Amino acid sequence: MKRSLTSRLIGYLALGLVSLAPLSLVAAEEKTVNVTVTAGVAAAPPVSITLHERHGHVTPCKGKCTHTGGGLIDVAQPSPDTVLVTMSGAVIANSEMKFDLEQCFEVTFDDPKLKHAKLLIEGRVIGVLRGGHKGSAEYSDASAGVSCPPAELVGVSVPTHSVSGCESLSVNDHDGPKAVPIVPGKYTLHQSFCIAANTSSFLCKRPSAEFSPESLDPLWISYYDPFHGVKKDSFGFQVIVKVVADNDVPPPPKEKAAAEVIPARVERKAVVTAKPLP
Repeated sequence: MKRSLTSRLIGYLALGLVSLAPLSLVAAEEKTVNVTVTAGVAAAPPVSITLHERHGHVTPCKGKCTHTGGGLIDVAQPSPDTVLVTMSGAVIANSEMKFDLEQCFEVTFDDPKLKHAKLLIEGRVIGVLRGGHKGSAEYSDASAGVSCPPAELVGVSVPTHSVSGCESLSVNDHDGPKAVPIVPGKYTLHQSFCIAANTSSFLCKRPSAEFSPESLDPLWISYYDPFHGVKKDSFGFQVIVKVVADNDVPPPPKEKAAAEVIPARVERKAVVTAKPLP
């Protein structure tokens, strides 16, 4: 009797577990939620830049027992309304490197409701200058301007820096941003840059002007370099040109107030009447 009762209890328990299994599966299925994330698409800017013909040149000039590196002009357009130009290179001892770029572009108002826009330009120079015992290093002519021939609209110019003797200098200079109102049409960006190093000694430490992300050969740099380990990812002369919508509409000209009319002054004369004597 006890065995039959025990077997019955075990049977009932097994049936209960079997009956609860589908419910647990359904509950598990109901808890599963699928979430789909779709990347949003950025709205197109109301005004854009289209790049046209370009003339870019880098001219190195080397003497004896000298070294040059880099010499690149990179023109990129990270977004339809922005242009990024980077000039990079390095020179050691008696050498020089000149950069020159002429980039034509067109500004377009893509939003028909847009009536006013402005152009922004800014420039920055990042690099290092190392002087030698009897030498010097410098960068110069770091300038850029946007023109609508024959007139120049706006430009930036980063000041010149140089070192001599045992001097060394890390440079991070910036100019801008400068803005100017702009209308749809064709324009020209002109950018220039120059780096140079000179020395009269071939036995001492060599002067250098380094404005390139690529590291120079250690044979050309002293083991006791004052800028050892510096990050060079952003080295070079970089100019950013950007067009943005200008919501600040100029107010209409004020009407001239009508001239106030002042009535003419009337002089009144006293009238004297003479009475006859009695």
